[in-house]
Amino acid sequence: MAIHDDPSSPGTTRPRRRKGRAPLLTAGILVALLSAVAVTGGGMYLQRDTPEWQRFWGNTPVVVPDPAPTDDLGPLLADLRYMIAYPESSTNARTTAALQASVAMLEKHVELLTPGASAAAEADPRSAPATDAPVAALPPLSVSAFSTNLAKVGNNLLKAGIQAPEQEARRLSGSGIELILQARNIASAAGASAADIDGLPSPATNWPVDAQSSAVAGEEAPSTGASIGLSAQEGLPELTFGACPTTEQSASDAALDPAAGQSGLLLGQVIDAAYSMGYAYDVAGARRTGTLRTAAWDREKVLVGFASTLEGQVDASWNCAPLRQAAYQLPADARQNPLDAARSGEGQLALLLRDAAATQSGEARSFLLRTTWFQALQARQVTGIVPDFMRVQSTQESPETTMGSPTAPSQ
Repeated sequence: MAIHDDPSSPGTTRPRRRKGRAPLLTAGILVALLSAVAVTGGGMYLQRDTPEWQRFWGNTPVVVPDPAPTDDLGPLLADLRYMIAYPESSTNARTTAALQASVAMLEKHVELLTPGASAAAEADPRSAPATDAPVAALPPLSVSAFSTNLAKVGNNLLKAGIQAPEQEARRLSGSGIELILQARNIASAAGASAADIDGLPSPATNWPVDAQSSAVAGEEAPSTGASIGLSAQEGLPELTFGACPTTEQSASDAALDPAAGQSGLLLGQVIDAAYSMGYAYDVAGARRTGTLRTAAWDREKVLVGFASTLEGQVDASWNCAPLRQAAYQLPADARQNPLDAARSGEGQLALLLRDAAATQSGEARSFLLRTTWFQALQARQVTGIVPDFMRVQSTQESPETTMGSPTAPSQ
């Protein structure tokens, strides 16, 4: 009898193969391999919430955008309104006034940077007006916690200006500086110590600084943490001057090629303003005695040194006419109040520095934005007024505020 090789034959000697076992085994191996690839990815681990993992399983990935520093403005405004509606028992009249002034300030910046967020904050239950005997459903933030949060958001906005496009950098950095300064005002009104105020988030305490950009801080004023000057004679990063920083030449270049001429024009205005303020402080020192004379002349040296450093850098690349004049036009009240007249230009210099910083990039912009912060703090401390950074560009100023026109010395 012949031996049949057909497995279906009753006489075969081979064991019968179980149907379906091989496909299942193959599928199991394939799933294991694919899972291993998905997990390891040839050395890369795919998180289950990543778009790559979702695509692997055939799902439409949900991409969550990175949070922006401006996202915190609306909730911050809602927290502030809630604090005013349900004040702490220890809140004094001065603190209440500082908080109420902060509402109007913060609303302007919220509308500038996040249009529509102010209305959303208004609809937040925390913004509901208080009744005759308000009882908070949730405890409001303490004044200390709010001032810290306000300074933190402002510092993040200022840092975001380092990488932002030019016009956006002006808005972000200006708003950031105003928020930090207002946080200091609130903390001061609440009775915080000078050390606590100086410890609030700011470019002085929490900033991507290096040896070069830290040179701008200069010396610290006693118990204030503020810079008294722009001591950047050493370590100034290389700035971009698109043209000679003389007003006439830069204006012409900016008209022909805005990208090339704007940096020279704005940096030229910074140099001119620093020189003119130095002259005003020199005159003020000559009309004062004692510590006021010393303070005026010290400030004059810092301002002129800063302007000279900037001008020396541009001279290395351009053959430009000198910017410093023998004398400058002083404000109308310089005769009666020479020191106050000199100090009146501090805020304008901060605005010019902000605008000039926006024309730079990388380390140079970081350096100038940090300089702007210290200059704004200087202006706030010597004049009692926060520079109006809501002005997107500060180049259109009247002669009374810029003190930029050369003239005969005022007697």
